[in-house]
Amino acid sequence: MKKIVLINITGGPIIEEGGLGFTEGGLVHALFALANLASEYDIKIICPNLPGNKQKRIINYRGVTIICLDSSRWIRWMGTGSLSFIKEAYKSIREEKPDILIANGVLVSFLLRFVPEGAFKLGIIHHLYHAWTANGSSKHIVRGVGALERLVLRLTKLDRIGVVNPMTRNILVKRGFSHDSIVVVGNGVSIDDYSFSENKGPHSLIYIGRLTELKRVSSLIEIVSIIKKEIPDIILHIVGDGPKRGEVNRKIEALGVSDNVAMHGYVSEEEKIGLLASSAIYLSNSCFEGFGIPLVEAMATGTVPVVSDLDAHRFIVQGEDVGYLVNCHEDMATRVIDLLTNETRRLQLARNGRKLVEEKWTWARVGEKYRELIQAR
Repeated sequence: MKKIVLINITGGPIIEEGGLGFTEGGLVHALFALANLASEYDIKIICPNLPGNKQKRIINYRGVTIICLDSSRWIRWMGTGSLSFIKEAYKSIREEKPDILIANGVLVSFLLRFVPEGAFKLGIIHHLYHAWTANGSSKHIVRGVGALERLVLRLTKLDRIGVVNPMTRNILVKRGFSHDSIVVVGNGVSIDDYSFSENKGPHSLIYIGRLTELKRVSSLIEIVSIIKKEIPDIILHIVGDGPKRGEVNRKIEALGVSDNVAMHGYVSEEEKIGLLASSAIYLSNSCFEGFGIPLVEAMATGTVPVVSDLDAHRFIVQGEDVGYLVNCHEDMATRVIDLLTNETRRLQLARNGRKLVEEKWTWARVGEKYRELIQAR
């Protein structure tokens, strides 16, 4: 078998009693997309552990070997591997001698230029910060990251590129990359794992993702406080962790909604699916996304999305009547109240969302796009 090695610099997996769990979408994308090729290739994913854990771990999951090296640390927006992780990852690459080497993200795509020749080099780019116009406290940081990102892209040398949305492809073409070398691979969900459910818990909401500045999770607490005036027993499940956890907890206390918000932290895939299956509405007020896998997972289970109006979210919903894209707290709260008091409308959107996922957003489709990337060698 030919060997594929993918380097993922962010978001190591977690191991709970209920099984494996994930801390960010990049690793989910890499694992579940490549799992569709596991019968044809020897596939390994190299990623960091969670912060504070330096012990090497090897996990076999769905035919893919995940190798967790060194540790990671939270920076402003993500948990990313340290310099020592990069050193260990390069050592592993030299030992594995892969036929195909895949970099998950812009920075790692750039770093592949320093790997010895021989492997077919692919980059998977999920988002580009310099394409985003930020406001507030993020503005200066985004400008700095964007300038570095543009420089890195000029120096990046890859044989092929995969992107999760067409907006990123268009930006890369403007930056001088060949349109023919770029494939929109998308993102997906395992529809057999994420079963559709019409019977939801009463007045139940859910958010899944990192607790970081860009996700604006604290604003969801404000939205819950608005909804509570009309629906006193509203409950929001927050699944995930990150540097803004303390801020979210303080907002919960300040607004007096401790009985209306459940902080779950990281959970296993099985527990996450169970929470989605029992939640009526998926909320996200993120100001920046490359795609948004939890939104697709939500629609697969019949959980209706009410999310911020972003290009990435528009791409996912494809203009279909599956939920709502909103631009302010009041609009999000109003849409939630309307759905929770109109079961007929909620069920209609839920069924439409499941149909869209089955047609457009499955890991099997993404796996075929990866095959297209790899076989272009």
